[in-house]
Amino acid sequence: MRGLSRTAAIIRTGSALGAVIAVVGGGVALFTTANSAGSLFLIGLGILLGLFAALGPRLEIESFEVLGAKVKVREVIKSRIALAQAAEGGADDARAEAMRAQALAVRELYDLYEYVRRTEPASDDRTTTQDRLVLRMRNASTDFRFDRAEVVSWFEEGDGPLRMIAISVMQAREDCRYFPVVLKALERPYSLNEQYQALRLGDEMSGVLDRLERKLFRNAILRAQQRRRFKNDGPLMAISDRILRNLATRRRPTTARN
Repeated sequence: MRGLSRTAAIIRTGSALGAVIAVVGGGVALFTTANSAGSLFLIGLGILLGLFAALGPRLEIESFEVLGAKVKVREVIKSRIALAQAAEGGADDARAEAMRAQALAVRELYDLYEYVRRTEPASDDRTTTQDRLVLRMRNASTDFRFDRAEVVSWFEEGDGPLRMIAISVMQAREDCRYFPVVLKALERPYSLNEQYQALRLGDEMSGVLDRLERKLFRNAILRAQQRRRFKNDGPLMAISDRILRNLATRRRPTTARN
């Protein structure tokens, strides 16, 4: 099951203990030493660990990027609307309407995915819901034109949901694909589900990768398979093993799930 770990209870217990130690240590240091910055850091770290211990999988670490990803999503929507307004008038009315529809579709899918991640505990049911949203993203992507550089920036600068939208667009539209996204998602993913969808994208691209790119893809998969959470996820191991076999035999990609 993607998103769950057998050691979650141990990690949360350790986080609670670390929170107490950090807060107490930071409080003592604040009043007994001159290093106020270090003391405040310890207190802040303790609060963060305490939140993780209390909320567990419901806490999304990336949500602490207060001014990052949320602003980025608003920028995406504002840019679409600005382009739509610039295109209004005469023959461009249809193009303007399409841009507004695209902005609304991106916003809706982002909000739905973010809502599921924030409100539902990690489980097979949440994974199924996320997979359905990814499919909806793919289907919606075929109805609009996207700028490749912009889609890449969604992945590079966005949070988990926006990165997933970028991967879904690349899955649906060959003209928006960018192979380094696959490697980065395997190396430093926001979630196991992101890794799974990145593997699907890489599998679909494998037929056009050159020798160097295939080697990089293979090595990235092998490194990912060494990580405990990846190893314990059946669907991830299944698709990654299948891709490795395809890369070794130079077969065309197959993305059907077991």
